[in-house]
Amino acid sequence: MALPWWLASTACAPPSGSLGGWLAFLILSPCPQRALLGAVDLVFLVASLVLASRRPRSVESGPAAAPEREALLQEPKTPPPLFRYALALAASVVFAAASVVLLALALVLQPGTSWRAVELAFLAVHAVAHGVAAWTVASAVRGAGGDAPAAAAPPAHLRVFWLATAVGAALFSASAAVRSGDSSLVFPDDVLVFAGLLVSLPLAYVAVTGFTGRDASAGDGESDRNGAEALAPPYAAASFLSRATFSWINPLISKGYAAKSLAADDVPRVSAGHRAEASYALFMSNWPAQRSRHPVAVALWLSFWPQFVLTAALGLANIAAMYVGPSLIDRFVEFVRRGGTPWEGLRLVLILLVAKAAQTLASHHYNFQGQLLGMRIRGALQTALYRKSLRLSTGARRAHGTGAIVNYMQVDAEMVSSAMHGLHGLWQMPLQIVVALLLLYAYLGAAVLLTLAVIAAATVITAFANKLSLDYQIKFIGVRDSRIKALTEMLSHMRVIKLQAWEETFGGKVRELRQAEVGWLVKFRLFMCANNVVFSSCPLGMTVLVFGTYLASGGELDAGKVFTATSFFGMLNAPMRDFPQTMVSSLQAFVSLGRLNKFLSEAEIDGTAVDRVESVAAGAVAVKVQGGVFAWDVPASEANNGEPGHGSEHNGQGEEPKMEMVLRGIDVEVRRGELVAVVGTVGSGKSSLLSCIMGEMHKLSGKVRVPTSL
Repeated sequence: MALPWWLASTACAPPSGSLGGWLAFLILSPCPQRALLGAVDLVFLVASLVLASRRPRSVESGPAAAPEREALLQEPKTPPPLFRYALALAASVVFAAASVVLLALALVLQPGTSWRAVELAFLAVHAVAHGVAAWTVASAVRGAGGDAPAAAAPPAHLRVFWLATAVGAALFSASAAVRSGDSSLVFPDDVLVFAGLLVSLPLAYVAVTGFTGRDASAGDGESDRNGAEALAPPYAAASFLSRATFSWINPLISKGYAAKSLAADDVPRVSAGHRAEASYALFMSNWPAQRSRHPVAVALWLSFWPQFVLTAALGLANIAAMYVGPSLIDRFVEFVRRGGTPWEGLRLVLILLVAKAAQTLASHHYNFQGQLLGMRIRGALQTALYRKSLRLSTGARRAHGTGAIVNYMQVDAEMVSSAMHGLHGLWQMPLQIVVALLLLYAYLGAAVLLTLAVIAAATVITAFANKLSLDYQIKFIGVRDSRIKALTEMLSHMRVIKLQAWEETFGGKVRELRQAEVGWLVKFRLFMCANNVVFSSCPLGMTVLVFGTYLASGGELDAGKVFTATSFFGMLNAPMRDFPQTMVSSLQAFVSLGRLNKFLSEAEIDGTAVDRVESVAAGAVAVKVQGGVFAWDVPASEANNGEPGHGSEHNGQGEEPKMEMVLRGIDVEVRRGELVAVVGTVGSGKSSLLSCIMGEMHKLSGKVRVPTSL
């Protein structure tokens, strides 16, 4: 295939044709390329002139600071690293010098044509622009070496100019490479554009990362280091480009590499919107007002659905870019076998390069956003669980126990937060398998349908195993809560156990619970292993069946089909290997959500049962109970069976407690400064009286007044 006429011509008139051809002419033809880059140079010169005219005069001629305001001990100034300054300055000087040399050669060697005028104008503007850029970098170097504060990043207009120069050098090099492959070099500087591309890469690197390795978008280095901007977390202050390339974390990595270790003060703060208090406030603002069967799931979805959808979109983009490479294998094999023009090969390489770059960015951001979502959910749930544990009613606290509450915060919240990221695997992995099978069908035909039988058999086995796995998971969690509750009660009453010599009895009880817990755990892990074995063997079985059936049906395998099919089958390994674990994690999260639903829906202490006064005068009544009738809230299971329930083996809402009236007709007055003793037999209600004063019992009638300090 011959090259387009405009690619090896100095004509500036656009071709007549489609929009795609016109855009290709605009970015690849020599004349528009020089026009675009020259326009960038002119814009940079105008911006530099405007900024130079608006720059304030030096303050050195102003009045000096008063002696009494000068610091006795000057802070030692750490000289900033000058490597990037020198790199940017050298690259700018090389660009300016090369443009001057080419300008002189064009004046002497090129004939007097219209193209000569275009070339001279472009080289002149290019030389002046890079000269101004070199002067700007030199000014920054003088500031870094003297008393002036060193700029952490180049000015914004200089960064844009350097990035545009790198893009222009890449376009120049692409056009020169195509002309070189077709032996159609028509320009004297075609050989030098590749060197220009190499020189422009350091400029693009400094434009993104800055002079000192800090985020280039965080500022121009002129803001106060002790101000609010310096205290802003790097992620919150990062620009879109910095977040897209993860360059905002470069300072932390550089500091860790230089110091070999990081202290707690070296790690930047979390952004305000990602902290636990912000996530908790968002979570509680979306808590369903009406009674719901799954309030935690509803509140999580309403609070974090934008980031959840963003993660799903990134995962979809990752899947789309993932299949570009294997789909091009057959075309590469055909290109090598039958030959082709350099333009066709360059197009295949560019498509593969763009696809892999898009896949890399989508994959990294998918994992990052998923981990960030899990961190926010974990912070919201743990904060909500902790606050709920402080406000639990006495009956609800007895129903759950301290051990179960600890499990809710440490285990269940972690299960739910980690599964939110893996939840996308429930639709991503089947989608990957379906797309791979459709692409395989286009290459191998009906032989691919045998893979459906393998997938169906694996699905039936996994469904049966997951049903048992869910039952074992529920049993395991219930026994684990019982063991932790028993251990907690033993530690709380260790003195009584020691005095009565009950160590062996209680130790045997704990060992029995532990043995039961280990038994359920072994069964659960065995089913997980069975799932992994089945799904790990499926890709190999599918490959053997498909290739065997294709050959038996008379098909012919060539290098392109074998490499392409093998790549697609290889891409099925990861989803089929990880799918069982994803399903198990989802089931565990489902069980944990049920437990959290029950706990967060339990009854709370009535904060209005006790009236609190600010201050009480000496000798006045400080604590007063008038006509009080109080009751304990008892769980229905304990009221019916006399046995306290664990509250962990149910996925429904918290059961309605029953009121057990304990105190009636209570009238108490305690003045400030008095010493009062409550005397009575065991079970007469001494502790209940103190609890009703503290507001821990349900007040059915009467009034209670205490000072705020109580």
